[in-house]
Amino acid sequence: MGKVKLVPPEEREAAKAIYLKKHPGAFWVDFGDFNWFRMEIERINFVGGFARAGSVSPEEYRNVKPDAISEFGVHIASHMNDDHQDSTIAMIESQVPGINATEAIITSVDSLGMFVKVTRSPVGSEEKQQFKMRLPFPRKAESRKDVKDIIVEMTRSAAAAAASSSSD
Repeated sequence: MGKVKLVPPEEREAAKAIYLKKHPGAFWVDFGDFNWFRMEIERINFVGGFARAGSVSPEEYRNVKPDAISEFGVHIASHMNDDHQDSTIAMIESQVPGINATEAIITSVDSLGMFVKVTRSPVGSEEKQQFKMRLPFPRKAESRKDVKDIIVEMTRSAAAAAASSSSD
């Protein structure tokens, strides 16, 4: 929420250059009726999904940095989904014992964990259920190598837990 104002004439070329860097084919910026606006943010509300809503202050918003891991997380998710889905299922089973996941597709990866679309067939039912769950990392990942090390660590821990429970 905030107030929107026209960008002053002396700042329009700078705004245009920034916009064209991101959108090089934006021919409409030269139309005579095209205008540049700036929003002065006063309040930020967000809806993060079912029963998840909140707000951040404009200062908090300005000071936040993008999650560096999420920039290449899609590549990690793709590799894991193509080559290591069994490891993802094992990690989910270790977090929620007895979930009986039959498929686990990682939909995103960031520095704090992964979102996974889980498919399962509940005991005593033929119908499949699908839902999304958060699989948190045990610590914040700082680099691509760190993500790999954390996932390997989580996979090994899940395998050890499975072996321990099957020997009981």
